[in-house]
Amino acid sequence: MADPPPDAAPRATKRATLQAVAVSVLGVLPAFLVGALAVQIRADLDVGLGLFGFAAATLFAVSGLCARPAGRLVQRLGSARGTALAACLAIASLTAVALAQSPVWLMLALAVGGLGNAVAQPSANLGISELVTERRLGLAFGMKQAAIPAATLLGGLAVPGIALVFGWRWAAVAGVALAVSILVWSLVGGRDARGHPPADRTPAGTDKGLPRGGLLVLTLGGFLGSSAATSTGVFLVDSAVAAGTSPAAAGLLFAACSVLGLVNRIGFGWLADRHPDRSRYLFIANLLASGAVGYALLATGRTVPFLIGSAMAYGLGWAWTGLFHFAVIRDNRAAAASVTGFVQTGLSLGAASGPLFFGVVAQTFSYTAAWSVAAALSLLAALTIRLARRMVRRSRGLPVAELHLRRHREGAHAQAPT
Repeated sequence: MADPPPDAAPRATKRATLQAVAVSVLGVLPAFLVGALAVQIRADLDVGLGLFGFAAATLFAVSGLCARPAGRLVQRLGSARGTALAACLAIASLTAVALAQSPVWLMLALAVGGLGNAVAQPSANLGISELVTERRLGLAFGMKQAAIPAATLLGGLAVPGIALVFGWRWAAVAGVALAVSILVWSLVGGRDARGHPPADRTPAGTDKGLPRGGLLVLTLGGFLGSSAATSTGVFLVDSAVAAGTSPAAAGLLFAACSVLGLVNRIGFGWLADRHPDRSRYLFIANLLASGAVGYALLATGRTVPFLIGSAMAYGLGWAWTGLFHFAVIRDNRAAAASVTGFVQTGLSLGAASGPLFFGVVAQTFSYTAAWSVAAALSLLAALTIRLARRMVRRSRGLPVAELHLRRHREGAHAQAPT
């Protein structure tokens, strides 16, 4: 077989990363578009906060329950076919959202979106794992996980740009058009890259893997962190309006915070590549702890602290997921889709239960109480990630409190720290 052209690998790497971003956006777009349109949908369908939280949680609940079998399915199908399947499910979900006539209809539409997200995440991670080199893996996952704030950005812009002008249903129709375009792209230009893996990719036989106990605790930490963070994407607009902000301004705040979260996720991935001797799990734990401060500021309900808290919640407290996927998959590149299904169970179930519980607390007590609970969950997630790191290091015979500088000087740079 002839060797590919010299520039084929870079082109394939860029395509894999861009396609991963696109399919990840589609996976979560139904939930966050509905969250951004909360004010209009609640008024039109007569949905209370608790029921609305339950509806928004449906996508992530289905995604979490289906994550492991979907991961195994994508491992067999390949990333390109998985992307096409995820796009088809997103089209069906967004079409049903646009036609929703009741809360039950809305929940069924988001359940279909949950199936799409369960397929989208392992498809994206498998494509990245197959084609992106070790030196750019953190940046690639940062860009891929930037899909979530990108989805919230699209939702935020849809409020003043479409929903307040033409109605919220037309915003969902715009989402359908986006999903169709990505489906066409995946069918025309997408293909699996198993034949041309990157030259410096970690060979399958050298994957260090993770101890099952450590992986379970990491999944728990992802569950707790996602429970806190996802509520921001669903309830920030409605909470801002309750704090005295106009619906249009709240939508723009939502969009601005999404841009900040998008930039930070990419930037943190770039930093992880630049400093491979630093612990990614400690970085994740610190971001979660900073996010807890942001949620506490949101709980004040006052304008200036609310604005600062919004920036911290998005820019720090919800910017860790790219590093999370990077850290887990870096040691399991040969089975990227399968391990994604494992940890995605915790992330998706957290994303499901978080908004549900948040909506109940907000309706029963207040937004102040709900944001306070989110702060506690984020802090608990930070402690759980630190515990998981200790378990992983012990399983590898490494000192728990080892200094990274000493390891670097002793030539242990080849085994990336946890």
